[in-house]
Amino acid sequence: MAENYVTLVKETVLEVMEENGLSPISLEGSTHILQDTGLDSLALAVIVVKLEEKTEKDPFEEGFVTFNTIDELAALYEA
Repeated sequence: MAENYVTLVKETVLEVMEENGLSPISLEGSTHILQDTGLDSLALAVIVVKLEEKTEKDPFEEGFVTFNTIDELAALYEA
């Protein structure tokens, strides 16, 4: 997996956590975005929109794809 996508996802998750008043945590590829960060589904949607803007890619163009972790989300943008 391209490390730059993992880094981009981590940075974006931390950015949205800050916007939501949450303290930053150490994120790993295996971090569950909703379970481990305190973010809710609306914040997750914001993360996806921000990633689409940053990468100019829409991995959900043909429908929603299930993901839970930083690595899983990064892999969608890498493809």
